[in-house]
Amino acid sequence: MATLYEDPYLVFDEDALTIHYYYFPIGSKRIPYQAIERFVEEPMNFWTGSGRIWGMGLSPDWFHLDLQRPSKNRCIILFEKDNWVRSVITPQDQDAVLRILREKVPSNR
Repeated sequence: MATLYEDPYLVFDEDALTIHYYYFPIGSKRIPYQAIERFVEEPMNFWTGSGRIWGMGLSPDWFHLDLQRPSKNRCIILFEKDNWVRSVITPQDQDAVLRILREKVPSNR
């Protein structure tokens, strides 16, 4: 399967995205594009996510491990069908990932 985008934490292929270091202590989560209801890009600061290296606080937002997150200022929140937990990703190339998601997630067009 062709890889559309890859960084140390995320891999996007033709059918799904894989979030490495999603589960504690190690474990990946694969999300088919058809399972994503919608996604949004949000600004991020220390209080809204850049200070969270891994896991979730009081919100339903789950942050995969990303040691570089404190230096980032944007994130993408994935709303999955039939799942109350929202996966928050912080790719190294946010614009490339947004292009892929806009193409692959039909409900967000």
